[in-house]
Amino acid sequence: MRTLPIAGLTALLLGLPAHAAHAAPDPDGPVAHQLTRTFAAGDDYWTPERMRAARPLAAPAGAAKAATGGATPYAAAEQVDVKPATSLARWEKVSAYDASAAAQQTWKSGGLIGRTAGKVFGTGGNGKDFVASGTVVNSADGDIVLTVAHAMMDAEGRWSSNLVFVPAYKNGAAPYGKFAARTMFIWSGYYKDGVRQPPLDFGMLVVSKVKGKTPVQTVGGQGIRFNATAAGTSNLLLGYPSNGNGGQTLQYCSGASVTPAYGMKYALICDMGGGSSGGPWFQQFNKLTGAGYVISAHALRNTTTSYGAYLGPEALATFRAAEAA
Repeated sequence: MRTLPIAGLTALLLGLPAHAAHAAPDPDGPVAHQLTRTFAAGDDYWTPERMRAARPLAAPAGAAKAATGGATPYAAAEQVDVKPATSLARWEKVSAYDASAAAQQTWKSGGLIGRTAGKVFGTGGNGKDFVASGTVVNSADGDIVLTVAHAMMDAEGRWSSNLVFVPAYKNGAAPYGKFAARTMFIWSGYYKDGVRQPPLDFGMLVVSKVKGKTPVQTVGGQGIRFNATAAGTSNLLLGYPSNGNGGQTLQYCSGASVTPAYGMKYALICDMGGGSSGGPWFQQFNKLTGAGYVISAHALRNTTTSYGAYLGPEALATFRAAEAA
């Protein structure tokens, strides 16, 4: 496994003097961090009681203020699609759902998304347990979960630990098991000058098998789209917000795009709160199968609007590094 260090972050984590961080700056790139403890199937740490007690992970406080006020001018690059893994064909078809839901609703429509979306549990750098959201995306080894970088690193530059992914979580149940993360990947520029950068708030978890199977072998995997060439108009955003059934069910918002801010690429009127960070953001979602291409993850919100980062060249490089781990 290849790790590409961040000079400034390394200095922060190791307590080096500030000038050491500037002596030999490293180019930006994917950063891998191997978890110091890995629990078999997540059960050694994440008991039902501990899962219920985990607090929702909120979007980074103050991060939006540090970001630019308008959308970032993203570099043009060829669109890259990783197709969904839909060969299992064991999920029910999608039933009708509200295609214009600014107020969150419970996802009762089944489909592949009902299995591939789930909860991310972890312990923050402050020692407190948290919960966020994530989704299984198709990959070479079938072991990657897309979520947000702020589930992996806190505002002090400290890495999270004890990370597990629970697909199809519902009311405390883990019907397909708990996939313990062994390595997490973020982009080096995400934590810059002591501040987390919302436009780079994406991350990849590489998880261990449960009962000898990867997440894709167990529940399937969503497609993922990098360098999307069109913004699109119809959005579907899912996650496990604490202000929707106490975070016990998969919730969703849907509707037309609105003007983005804070340097983010995507925006949608939505009221999903803490705990929904990392949930999948779709455009051109297949309403028959529940499969599609994830173009972002829920990363930031204000009182009315949710925002997602662009999965551009940086995200693609991070994904490829996670595939090679």
